[in-house]
Amino acid sequence: MEDVDLRHAEEHLEELIGRARRGEDVRISDAEGGAVRLTPVLGAGPDLTAARVTDTMPPFVPLKEPGKPGVSKVQSPRHLLASSIL
Repeated sequence: MEDVDLRHAEEHLEELIGRARRGEDVRISDAEGGAVRLTPVLGAGPDLTAARVTDTMPPFVPLKEPGKPGVSKVQSPRHLLASSIL
């Protein structure tokens, strides 16, 4: 296992990540924060076979005739209205 100074790790992070991916033990040490070890996480990375979320909204279709402002033609279900309104 190699100990690497934090400043060196900041400047050579890509190299250190590559070494950790190849199975080398890399430890980054800092006087204030202690030490951490770089280890590869198995199975991490993009899952190219995962289902993709696509646009699920229907396309916008303008109304055939403009409605009056403040007047809605949509009927609300009665069970959703407050009892004080009924």
